[in-house]
Amino acid sequence: EQITSAAEAAINAAMGLPATAAAPVPQVAPPVTIPVAANAATATTETTEVTGILSQNLLVHNMFDKDEETEEGWERDIHEDFEEECSKYGAIKQVTVEHLKAGGMIYARFETADQAQKCATALQGRWFDKRRLRVEYVTDELFPESK
Repeated sequence: EQITSAAEAAINAAMGLPATAAAPVPQVAPPVTIPVAANAATATTETTEVTGILSQNLLVHNMFDKDEETEEGWERDIHEDFEEECSKYGAIKQVTVEHLKAGGMIYARFETADQAQKCATALQGRWFDKRRLRVEYVTDELFPESK
């Protein structure tokens, strides 16, 4: 019999069989279909779609880990970096870094909802410092300084 592939020849050589001998053909089980969880589609949209009702206010999650930040004034640095990056999408009226809370949350208020939407679309699902950002629109009532 003739060897049909280089892989078969390599297996034969490894097993000490002559190069011309045919290796036994292994029996392969048919492919198995693994059911996908019903919420799997939702899990992927959570990282690609901005949640909430469109407004001029954004809440960006996972921008930092307060427990890993050790440098004095780190929250000011993050505030400045965030404002610089997000001002590419419109006029920012206010930025609040929730540096005492878990979740790496930063609130941003834009002049218009359209500007906020451009920023939200750009940031949603983006990786920042080994963390995947999640963005949601929030109402004025949920914005920290408006309480």
